[in-house]
Amino acid sequence: MKKQNTASKWLKEYGIVLVLILEVILFGILKPKFITVSNFLTILKQSSVVCICAVGMLFVLLTGGINLSVGFMMSATGMVCAIFMVWYGMNPVLAVLLAMIAMLIVGVIIGAIVAYLHVAPFIVTMAFMNVLKGFSFIVTDGRNISDLPDSFCQIGLGDFLGIPIPIILMALALFIGYFILRRMYAGRYFFAIGSNEEAARLSGVNVELTKILTYVISCFFATFAGIVMLARIKTAAPNTGNGYEFDVITACVLGGVSMTGGEGKIYQVLVGSVIIAALNNGLIMLQVSEYIQIILKGIILLLAVIYDMVQRSRKKKVVIAA
Repeated sequence: MKKQNTASKWLKEYGIVLVLILEVILFGILKPKFITVSNFLTILKQSSVVCICAVGMLFVLLTGGINLSVGFMMSATGMVCAIFMVWYGMNPVLAVLLAMIAMLIVGVIIGAIVAYLHVAPFIVTMAFMNVLKGFSFIVTDGRNISDLPDSFCQIGLGDFLGIPIPIILMALALFIGYFILRRMYAGRYFFAIGSNEEAARLSGVNVELTKILTYVISCFFATFAGIVMLARIKTAAPNTGNGYEFDVITACVLGGVSMTGGEGKIYQVLVGSVIIAALNNGLIMLQVSEYIQIILKGIILLLAVIYDMVQRSRKKKVVIAA
């Protein structure tokens, strides 16, 4: 009986890793070229942008919120950086810093509206998604910006000791997220608010300030992801980040992060992101239609959310029975 309970707990905790392994085996059988070192590196590079952004989304989901603006925040980041670097000849480092400051201010505004005005995060972030979308199109009149400095593009296309820089940056983002959540005392506040906001408040947690910090962190990682994406494609386009919020949320929920708050780990974000990247990569190799890929990702998100809700319901029943 004890062995069964241990196996059950292991499956609940690491079952998603098993899903990734089975996915790799399946695509490897269907397309042997899928299982190569070069393709695995490609998958990790492809997952880097989503994974970096998903680290920030994890913090929002932990508190029971959501951030739908991350996709066009990535676009806006790219547009601002490109304008500064190409139109005004600004140093890439300074351009990145200014873009990041601008997006962090947006994060403070979103967080303040959610925390103090108690507007639903879904509504606030959806509104800012459209604001950022409009901004990206207005500042360039809908045109793309290219001819970015080669030094900047190395962020997305270069490598260090044979390891692609986007993968290194993804690892850095995961480490930062892990350090905040598991090595900083304030990290437990995110879990506390998502589990029971009122109990967290009574325990002395500054709920409003923590929620603002949550959206600032989310915007920081979205900006980080936007910079990597811009460097990878070497062109800033107003709609580059369109739909990324869907992939980011799917990566988190698929990995095991709860949509209702209070539960989630950094490794789950990584696994969920890699599963999506591997799925895209494998389906492209098999020449499956892009539209079918979209349908499959929608079904995967729905199933992941349903599974999360079922697990939550079972836990509540166990608590009530006890």
